[in-house]
Amino acid sequence: MINDSNIQSNISSQNRRNKTRTAYAGEAVLRWSHDFDTPVRYKVIDRSEGGMQIVSQLPLSEGMTGVITRYLPEGTAVHQPMMVAWSSSEADDEGYRCGIWFFGSN
Repeated sequence: MINDSNIQSNISSQNRRNKTRTAYAGEAVLRWSHDFDTPVRYKVIDRSEGGMQIVSQLPLSEGMTGVITRYLPEGTAVHQPMMVAWSSSEADDEGYRCGIWFFGSN
């Protein structure tokens, strides 16, 4: 039997990030797999090669997938598959913080 309290304490003491995060003052346009025809803009807090942190006005479900299609304000077009890795359960003054994980190729 595995004691989940041991697992949790090991995970919390490790830094899962191995890529440098860079603050970002812009937005990303995401298209979710369940409604690909509807682009949604999100404020981006920071970015790295492996993902980004966004703010959503609605809580996002972990595991949601989609594609990032554009970064604003520069208008850079991309086609980056992504997934919601985590989402805060309570909103702060800006909204719900969400971690986005990039996978696949650009």
